Amino acid sequence: MSMIGATTASPPASLSMAATATAQDLSADSADSTDAANAASNMPGSVTAQPSADVRISMSGSALASGRGADKAAARDSDIENSKLPDNVKKLVKRLRELREKLEQKAQELQELSNSTTGNAEQRRMRIEALRAEVGALTSAMNSVSADLAQATRKFNSDEKAALAGLIMG
Repeated sequence: MSMIGATTASPPASLSMAATATAQDLSADSADSTDAANAASNMPGSVTAQPSADVRISMSGSALASGRGADKAAARDSDIENSKLPDNVKKLVKRLRELREKLEQKAQELQELSNSTTGNAEQRRMRIEALRAEVGALTSAMNSVSADLAQATRKFNSDEKAALAGLIMG
């Protein structure tokens, strides 16, 4: 019979990454990272997994991607920004457009999935139910924003309401 003795592991080292890391700091040589992994695996009580591929994250890349979406939204909503509507009404009209786009997208997904015959029927049914729930939530949000918009514009004259309707429809 063999006995397994308990060993105490040293406390884990704290890891930190400076927010101002350069690309050179983030792209370490693979030989250096292999040496570091081998050294860490020799510590008692430690388990390390060898990655199968290097992954590099670019903070500027994610900022760039989100900036593109903001640019697209700004271009899409430029007619709202150029209108003489109060800021709170502009915000509600933008939100209503955004919700309408999402609702159209989810309705399209639901239609495609309903017409599909590929894959597991049970998984497809569950996904259809999830999409229906999303459509319901988006519809509810649109109703809420529409009610807020109606309240905010109740004192608009007919010309202002006509201009608003044109903006809402995009």
